[in-house]
Amino acid sequence: MTNRLGGPLVGALAGLAAAALGAVFLTGGFDPMTLAVAAGSVIVTAVVAVLTARSIAPAPAAPPAVPLTPAPSGAIPVQQLQAPAQAAQAVSDRSALVEACIWMRDRATSPALAQHLDGAFARVGVAQVDATGQRFDPAVHEAGGTVAAGSPAEDGIIARTEQIGYTDRGRLLRHPIVTVYRGQVRA
Repeated sequence: MTNRLGGPLVGALAGLAAAALGAVFLTGGFDPMTLAVAAGSVIVTAVVAVLTARSIAPAPAAPPAVPLTPAPSGAIPVQQLQAPAQAAQAVSDRSALVEACIWMRDRATSPALAQHLDGAFARVGVAQVDATGQRFDPAVHEAGGTVAAGSPAEDGIIARTEQIGYTDRGRLLRHPIVTVYRGQVRA
């Protein structure tokens, strides 16, 4: 894993140039919409790489698996000690990437880019939480405001979701911020 800023930027520019050339050749002429769709994933990759200060260069090949048998001297092989640390680092890296992608999704103005991120979320087990119509639960939802209820049955029901929440494989990453019906309108 490389912690240099030049790697992500150079890789992103090369990818953007390749996407531009591909868009020109595929469409027979310069088409900004095709270029935007083709370059969307390259831009997301570059932003994620810059935000996480990681290079987008391919990672070196993993070393071959080491059998879990103890060494004859009773010492623990170094590879066995490194495996849990590598697993913990992988979980940490995944969390950082998911958080960066959520940050990007919140700010995406391009529908194609938003759709691309939503598809990537679905493939890796990250789901959006839209709580509109559910009963408010402070353990799962964050109240951002209240509005007057039209009937007693609406009291405590979520009127709308102000900011979508996210779960990662069932674990809540971000509570949805909601507006809740409270009280009853008096006539």
